[in-house]
Amino acid sequence: MSIKVLDDITISKIAAGEIIENPASIVKEMIENSIDAKAKHINIEISGETTDLIKIADNGVGMNSEDLKLAFLRHSTSKITSSDDLLNIKSLGFRGEALASISNISKIKVLTKDNSSEIGTKATVEKGIINSLENISMNTGTIFYIKDIFYNTPVRKNFLKSDNTEFNNIYDIVQKIALSNSDINIKLIRNDKIILNSIANNNKLNHIYSILGRDIASNLIPIEFTSSSYKIKGFISNNLLFRSNRSHQYIYINGRFVKNSEFSSVIENQYRSLIPLNRYPVFLLYIEIDPMLIDVNIHPTKSEVKISKDNNVLKIIENLVNKNLNLNRRISDIKESDDKKPENMNIFEIYDYSKETTKDNEIAKNNFEKSNHINSFYKTSNFLYEGEDDYRAVYKENNNFYKEEVNSKIDFNLLNSNIIGVIFSTYIILENSAEDTIYFIDQHAAHERILYEKYMRQYKDSNIYSQILLEPEILTLTPTQKDLVERNIELFKSIGFDISDFGESDIILRQYPVLFGKNLNKNFVYDIISSLDDISQSAYETDPYIIMKKACKAAVKAGDKLSHMEIESLIKQLINCENPYTCPHGRPTVVKKSKYNFEKMFLRE
Repeated sequence: MSIKVLDDITISKIAAGEIIENPASIVKEMIENSIDAKAKHINIEISGETTDLIKIADNGVGMNSEDLKLAFLRHSTSKITSSDDLLNIKSLGFRGEALASISNISKIKVLTKDNSSEIGTKATVEKGIINSLENISMNTGTIFYIKDIFYNTPVRKNFLKSDNTEFNNIYDIVQKIALSNSDINIKLIRNDKIILNSIANNNKLNHIYSILGRDIASNLIPIEFTSSSYKIKGFISNNLLFRSNRSHQYIYINGRFVKNSEFSSVIENQYRSLIPLNRYPVFLLYIEIDPMLIDVNIHPTKSEVKISKDNNVLKIIENLVNKNLNLNRRISDIKESDDKKPENMNIFEIYDYSKETTKDNEIAKNNFEKSNHINSFYKTSNFLYEGEDDYRAVYKENNNFYKEEVNSKIDFNLLNSNIIGVIFSTYIILENSAEDTIYFIDQHAAHERILYEKYMRQYKDSNIYSQILLEPEILTLTPTQKDLVERNIELFKSIGFDISDFGESDIILRQYPVLFGKNLNKNFVYDIISSLDDISQSAYETDPYIIMKKACKAAVKAGDKLSHMEIESLIKQLINCENPYTCPHGRPTVVKKSKYNFEKMFLRE
């Protein structure tokens, strides 16, 4: 088959296909044009199906008739003039391909006027060619009517998803753009119904609240960093807010929404053991960086960027997130659901971090002397540590673990609470009458956290206490399991195991961490070996952390009966954990319910 040069129409359709994948691509390109035109009001209206008619109106600088004649030519743009400008891109668009591509797969009517013109201009465009041009009266700005999308590329239209899915894609794009432009009113309308109305607000958190709602906005932590090369601002979720996917992770570089797996991984890594596995934090990251340090010209949709290796922005983000997250861990609060958004709400009244971080400095060591308070249980003289299981063994080492000073960073006061009892042989109930609050502690989750942090301290100090088995255990493995163990022998040693080869399909276990107590058996070791498979599937875990989480199955189980002395010791050790809020898998250890919410349940409010 001989080689032929494609005609201009075919070339234009191919180029359009690279830029315009679906109706959402059109909306994205048009909104970005409006923002580059300095619009402060942008309306997007969808009439009929998403391919029928999209109207986008803005109050930006507009175009005069001469600019309009050039606007639909490929690579015509007002944003760059030479290749040198590619090194210093500050606008959202710059290639001059969007309008040309859109006009090649749809029918367009455009009305526009700039400040220098007394009258506006209306044009109709089809297949990239302006068919008519006339003068009209209108205000400064631009209105696009884009209809019959993909009418001349039926194959592309056939590959579109359902109309609801395509609209959801549009909504997603509009939402992402709105979240990065708090100074612009952006409205999305579908068949005369307002779906999203982003009202300009100088308060970034209030702006986020108006788009993402109370649940997210009230659980966000502000972060900020400034240097000569870049400025980082944004919000990260506390330990109570997470999602089942990454759909609520927003990264903006110089106002442009981008995908960057390195940034996501760095942030997610800071939530290790704070939120459940296979759950993801919510964050909005706004980065202003020297355009010379980034390249946005690597993908047709400009959704990916490359950042110069000469900057340390990733390390800055890591430290910034870690610091602020550690200062703002929260306890779960059981309360009545409230799906309605209060009007004229000041978001900072919902969550005042400055108050929360100092609240627990009021905890004093001499405030718990009443007979029913936790310290009173030290007076119990007839308590015996019966048995040598791992749970009681931990408390025998209490003097090495417990410090007299309580963790001043926690936002709950358990030491001044009365132990009421245990329900379902699992949940410890404490009453703090001074705060009119009831606390519920999951004994299994709490003990897992205690074991995990103790184990991690030993691991980081390279000082894991191990014991030698009187009778070494021989384990028979599959070839895959054997290979995993052989490749990770040093890892096992670092976490307190002595494992070595013992034949074609066997290994021998001679030593294991003391912390695991009598819970250690063959199945326990098999479970730890299987966790090595999880490592490759984990989004933000490293080898020791995953294995240690598995190992913490040695913790006291739900249903185990605890004495008052054991409950007291459990609470004291939990309070002194670096993160007493969640177990190593991210489940809450403590939740609370206020007296007010109890009274609401009984209609006593």
